[in-house]
Amino acid sequence: MDRVGTKTEIFGDIVGNRPSLRLLENALSSGVSHAYLFHGPPGVGKHSVAYRFGAALVSRGDEGAMSRALRGLHPDLVEVVPEGKFTTIGQVRELMKLAASRPFEGARRVFVLQADTLNVQAANALLKTLEEPEGGNVFVLIAASREGVLPTILSRAQEVRFDPVPPDEVASFLVERGCSEGEAKTAAALGRGSIGLSLRYAEEEELKGLREAVLRAGLSSDASFEERHEVVEEIMARAESVGEAREKAHLLVEDSDEGPDRRRKETAKRLGRAARDEAVAEALGLLALLCRDAAVVAAGAAELTANVDRVSEIRARVEEKPGADWAGAARLFGEARGELAYNVSPEAILEVALSRMGQKISGRSPR
Repeated sequence: MDRVGTKTEIFGDIVGNRPSLRLLENALSSGVSHAYLFHGPPGVGKHSVAYRFGAALVSRGDEGAMSRALRGLHPDLVEVVPEGKFTTIGQVRELMKLAASRPFEGARRVFVLQADTLNVQAANALLKTLEEPEGGNVFVLIAASREGVLPTILSRAQEVRFDPVPPDEVASFLVERGCSEGEAKTAAALGRGSIGLSLRYAEEEELKGLREAVLRAGLSSDASFEERHEVVEEIMARAESVGEAREKAHLLVEDSDEGPDRRRKETAKRLGRAARDEAVAEALGLLALLCRDAAVVAAGAAELTANVDRVSEIRARVEEKPGADWAGAARLFGEARGELAYNVSPEAILEVALSRMGQKISGRSPR
């Protein structure tokens, strides 16, 4: 087999999951399977590793080809991006046609796709290709968990598990990028094992602003209806700013001398809306995390808090409410986050969840 690169060249700057990376390094040197399933929580490096792995396979040690592949410019490294929430049977059929043809440059093609976005028809269509692979095609499937993938596809792919990255490793990475030790420690804790989310907390002002709005809401659970409405409006405004920043970032990257065309603008708007919705979900996650921190402080385990820079404020709040059910409040926000999947106003979800949090903390049973 051709030498396709060294550890430093391919996976050297990937943080965490060394056992999985070693498995893939060994595959590059000794022989690859026709299909892999990379599974693990969001933000732990699955997509980055999949792209590096695919780039190494199609470039065959050629630095120029490797560079083009990593920039998305190699014709034999193909990523199938879901159309909305799902990868459709039409997309899989196009993939199958491409897989049946000769590679443009090298000995193989590599296809990267989100396995847990395949609808049933698309998954069944892909299954036939996985059962009878042609040539040197390699499929890298990505999923948040094994449970989201059809068992028939699982049985035909080599599993590579990606775990949450330990906070110490994330913090060291952030310090190398120029963060202070305190900022790095906080961002690493807030990322909850996700290197991607930790990086955003370290560098994105919009996400930092969202967190501040959430902390104000969570640490003032005695607020009146009017005050609660105001903090919800602030959280939603911060979520909108996250979405707007994502939309602008896409236009800056995709812009040309003639300016962004209609399709690019539509894509940017779609990405912006998705980022806004993710920010609302993150706000509820942060509220759950804050209540969880209060619970561990109340239990005398302040060293386990994620909001490591706000422990004194959390402790003061806990002391004000000695009989509060902080763990119960955390569960309420976890449940509220699940409600975002339904066609319910996120503002209403936030207001109701904050109201129920106040009841939990005051010792009154939520209705």
